[in-house]
Amino acid sequence: MVNKVDKAMATINQRRHERIKHRASIRVSTNPEQVHVLDMRDFSESGMYLACDENNVVTVGDEVEVQTLELEDAPILKSKVMRVDKDGFAVEFIM
Repeated sequence: MVNKVDKAMATINQRRHERIKHRASIRVSTNPEQVHVLDMRDFSESGMYLACDENNVVTVGDEVEVQTLELEDAPILKSKVMRVDKDGFAVEFIM
């Protein structure tokens, strides 16, 4: 029998795209119109994980906009919050 923790870890580890560890400052615009600068922990073709000490910045299902601060005029990517945990949250880019 598979317990809930094992099932959650299996889902997290079954990713469509390989995760690349990379640290970068990311501007995150949340609803309603709040802006946070957070540290990206990793990313892939389809999303990224953002470290965040505050638990109430986003909830699963929220749509946010993310933009790296490492590149001048970097694109703003619409994203959806897919997972929130004690260390931060994961977003999937809306294509």
